Amino acid sequence: MREIFNVYNEGFEEIARMVGQGNYKGAFVASANLTLFSTLLDYDDGILVCEVLEGVFSQVGPLAEDLETEEVRPTNEQLAAKMQVVTDTYRAEDKNALYQALRDIRSIATKFQITCVKSAPTKMQRQAKLRTGDKYY
Repeated sequence: MREIFNVYNEGFEEIARMVGQGNYKGAFVASANLTLFSTLLDYDDGILVCEVLEGVFSQVGPLAEDLETEEVRPTNEQLAAKMQVVTDTYRAEDKNALYQALRDIRSIATKFQITCVKSAPTKMQRQAKLRTGDKYY
């Protein structure tokens, strides 16, 4: 049986590798698996870290898919570097470096989202209008 923290080390390193490659779906799934693992172990720090990562990757992924590789590369590299900090600090007694890395990950992701929203063409969606004769069943 593997040591518990080896699972986190390998998981965070794998997430960093996938993010560096722009594989946000894989990073999301790996984060979700680590969230479940953390919950089963009742490891609060693990739950916090993995929930933040899940949220980031589920939001960045769909936006990154619509862009060219070169447009997303700087974001991938920044997030992968911060994931390495998470890998190196999640077990530290002093959690300041870990929390700063999580803050930075969330900040990088939010800035990326806002940039994507600002630069994306506006899509108009019309609301369906109900008419008396329409049947919705």
